[in-house]
Amino acid sequence: MAPALLLVSCTSDGGTPEDGRPASYSARTSVAGGQKKLTAQARTAIGAAAADDDTLLEGGVESLADGVHSRPTADHGQHYRLAVTCAGLGDAEAVFTTEAGAITEVIPCDTSVVLKRFTAPARTMRLDISGKSRSSGVIAWRIDRV
Repeated sequence: MAPALLLVSCTSDGGTPEDGRPASYSARTSVAGGQKKLTAQARTAIGAAAADDDTLLEGGVESLADGVHSRPTADHGQHYRLAVTCAGLGDAEAVFTTEAGAITEVIPCDTSVVLKRFTAPARTMRLDISGKSRSSGVIAWRIDRV
């Protein structure tokens, strides 16, 4: 796609389209619009996974390119549920680490929600979510006390 855009800019007379915006504007707007749509899809999916009586410990929405790198603090011995979804293309990989070890889960970027229940073995945990090769999209996640 970049060579085609370069060719257009080299053969252009330097003007702008009839609406007065630069040619690159529509490409940027399309990407931003797609990101907003994926964010809305991910938020809807993760919101549906929350129960009315759950208490949110931590959560958020991030681009798959940025990933999630969180160190939530939980109450030892309490029960929690981790919910993760990805909207976009490809797969994400979540690694949830506590004193007891690490749990790795592949999350397809099809807005399905992966749920994991756990009892906090320590106050500090680590959650890392990143996109696998050639993946793109948005990650939504939440940790609820149940």
